[in-house]
Amino acid sequence: MHDRYHRRLKDLPLAEQGFVIRLTVRRFMCGAGDCPRRTFAEPISRLTVPYAWFTTRLNHVLERVGLALAGRAGARLAAERLGTPRPAGRT
Repeated sequence: MHDRYHRRLKDLPLAEQGFVIRLTVRRFMCGAGDCPRRTFAEPISRLTVPYAWFTTRLNHVLERVGLALAGRAGARLAAERLGTPRPAGRT
């Protein structure tokens, strides 16, 4: 093991409360001399994609809300019911 880092992922609400998953992701060193990557992180692909702030489940719900309502109505519903942050500068 080389190092570790922490990630916070928002997930679907639980009992009408925002839900955040806190992960500790391990980084490993590659032992092969000809490996192009010196270090790599353990995959969490079933939960999310790299650099995402939301879980895959929440992302799919937000996509559906965005397609159905679009614009400010979708952002307002997502902020009020799913606990997602509103875009900066919007109230």
